[in-house]
Amino acid sequence: MTHPNGAGPASLDHLLTWREASTSGQAIAAAVEAARSAQGTALDLLAGAERIVLTGAGSSYYLALVAAAAAREATHRPFVAAPLSEILLRPAGVFVGANPAAEPVVVISRSGSTSEAVAVAERARALGHPTIAVTCRAGSPLASSTDVTLVSPAGDEAAIVMTRSFASMLALLLGVIATVAGDRALAADLARAAADHWPEAAAAAAVGRRLGATDWSRIVILGGGPAFGIATEWGLKLTETSQVSTCVYEPLEFRHGPISVSEPGVLVVGLIGGPGANDEVRVVAEAAAFGAETWVVAREADEARGAPGEVSLIGGGLHPTARLPLLVHPAHALALSLALTRGCDPDAPRHLDQVVILDPP
Repeated sequence: MTHPNGAGPASLDHLLTWREASTSGQAIAAAVEAARSAQGTALDLLAGAERIVLTGAGSSYYLALVAAAAAREATHRPFVAAPLSEILLRPAGVFVGANPAAEPVVVISRSGSTSEAVAVAERARALGHPTIAVTCRAGSPLASSTDVTLVSPAGDEAAIVMTRSFASMLALLLGVIATVAGDRALAADLARAAADHWPEAAAAAAVGRRLGATDWSRIVILGGGPAFGIATEWGLKLTETSQVSTCVYEPLEFRHGPISVSEPGVLVVGLIGGPGANDEVRVVAEAAAFGAETWVVAREADEARGAPGEVSLIGGGLHPTARLPLLVHPAHALALSLALTRGCDPDAPRHLDQVVILDPP
């Protein structure tokens, strides 16, 4: 279960994916600034909506899960997340409002060229839904297919898997949500997150890099509330770069059966912070008691009290939502290091391209 050569964690500096991931702090800061000057039309569409649908595929769908959960907490209004495929194949299960004009659709796509994203934008607009694109490429087909476009100015990247694009588009959306909610504290903390707390994310990434030098038989990622979407992104990063068996659960749901996988050779990661943190740490501790190695990524030392194994703190003093864009960088370190340990090339994950183009359904 160790590095095949008995060595410590390999250097990641030669990887394009790592170099781009390591600039996520700057990309987050640029996105938060862009959110401050977001087009009034986008804010008006969201502020006047009865129900908001956020959608994407792969990492962009997980981003939608995070943003929808955070928006429900901030606005106490019905923000929902759905995969692009559900809108294309089963739209009646997603669009439930009687008035399409009051049910905006936010389509998230790094490239703005993913075929399902463009198709959803065109269909939603044809049905009378206002449409908002969230992307890293202002001149993309998606941008020209929606009513309003929000662009992460420093989020674009050449890597196949999403790194700084995810963190920055999430920060952009959270900034817009804070404005819609009138939550000045959240807006202020988003502005402080990358500037003041990026070193904590980098320190946690060093832990991930070290843990990635072990070839785990299985990795479990736990996250609740908005952090559940972050946990699913961790799971995807691990799966697509290293092909390790990965599971994602709400922390307390892990106790209802799946905790049976806990044993030596299994790594359990808990993304902890905000309400319920102490209860969630107890679940991680129970997994450790069954033999699993554990890593808790918490916000405050008090929230991590009693946590076994590795502990990283990110975003102390911040609004729990404001720290969310910082939580993905440690995942990149763990995933890329583990990929090298397992003999995979994380810059060229198998069967994957940067943009997914499918025939229309």
